[in-house]
Amino acid sequence: MNYFAEIVNDIVTQVILVSAEVSDGAEFCHNLLGGEWVQTYMDNPNKQFAAIGYIYDPATQDFISPTTEPTNENIQP
Repeated sequence: MNYFAEIVNDIVTQVILVSAEVSDGAEFCHNLLGGEWVQTYMDNPNKQFAAIGYIYDPATQDFISPTTEPTNENIQP
C-alpha cells in the first residue's frame, strides 16, 4: 500500500491509501478525485510523513509540520 497527500496551496488537505498495484498513484488520485497529489512515505527516515495541515515543500519534496520551528531550510524568501 502507498500513501498519497492532496496538496492545496502547499498545504496537505487529506492523505489516502492506494493499492501498490496502481502504477501511478498520484495520477490515479487526480483522475478519481481531482487536485494535486504527491506520494508520502511512512517508512522513509529521510522524509516526513504527511498529515492534514502539513506544509508541502516542492523543492525538497518533503512535508513540514505546521508546529516546526522555522529554520534556514524551511523558510521561503
